[in-house]
Amino acid sequence: MKLSEVEPEKNVTELIVRIVSVAPPRMITTRYGKKTQLTEILVSDEPRSSAILSLWGFGEGADLSAGKVIKIIDGWAKEWRGNIQLSLGRSGRYEELVDDGSVPSIAELGSAIESTGPGE
Repeated sequence: MKLSEVEPEKNVTELIVRIVSVAPPRMITTRYGKKTQLTEILVSDEPRSSAILSLWGFGEGADLSAGKVIKIIDGWAKEWRGNIQLSLGRSGRYEELVDDGSVPSIAELGSAIESTGPGE
């Protein structure tokens, strides 16, 4: 699956992306009054195709940084402020992959960086 094929309100069974940037984690109060941490990560797999991966929970995404390639498994997509937003939901996860060059570099994904960013 490619980011361009992701549809809001649908499962994301498997998606391989490069991390373009990671926003600093921030504290959020949920609608139920619980405090948690949100880390937003800009990911891309092709020029002009990007999305925000939202990781909820204390320490989630602490091992991730720009340039890494990850596989999102059993994630979820929704639309937020006109853009696709990815999350892991209850059963989803991500795995760091060896960078074999199959996903374009950050330089090649440059137009994705300009179109959106974490926290926007």
